[in-house]
Amino acid sequence: MAETREIVTDVHVMDRTANPTPLGFTGLGLSAVLLSLSYIGLYPVDSMIVSMAIFLGGFAQVFAGLMAWKKGSVFGGTAFCAFGLFWFSLAGLILLPTAGLIEAPNPISTAAYLFLWGVYTFIMLIATLKLGTKSIMFIFLTLFLLFILLAVVNATGNTGLLVVAGYVGLIMGLSALYTALAIVLNDAFGRTVAPI
Repeated sequence: MAETREIVTDVHVMDRTANPTPLGFTGLGLSAVLLSLSYIGLYPVDSMIVSMAIFLGGFAQVFAGLMAWKKGSVFGGTAFCAFGLFWFSLAGLILLPTAGLIEAPNPISTAAYLFLWGVYTFIMLIATLKLGTKSIMFIFLTLFLLFILLAVVNATGNTGLLVVAGYVGLIMGLSALYTALAIVLNDAFGRTVAPI
């Protein structure tokens, strides 16, 4: 009778991938701050805004979302990919009519677009309550308020409210940048240097 051997192999794989959250919030934060400053009236929406929307707001967040998905984070993968694609769609809303490829959206369709993003953001805000990170909750709360304010601005044409939305967006963008940089500093120093 032939002898049977059982071979046991334990393979331990160490996850050496970095935390994608700082990249995602950097893309959101820098793009949101610059766009919000245009809402406040500092400068018009121009190629700087569109370039930031595509190359940082869009690509950085999609890359962060794919990295979060690889790490097993449903929330991070979904949030960063979806909001990265939002920035691409926003750039498309600006560029496609300018290129003469399609008619510009009317204020009501833009309001519907922004309102739907507000509803989506509200659901993601509910998910942040389970994550328990206060700075991320604050980002999603202010992002939700921003989308709703911008929807109302487009539906009503209230330009005064656009300035208010600009300040809300500025607060949101700065909080996203704070969160990104706090995570980087905390990781670099191996301890909590900046609370999140």
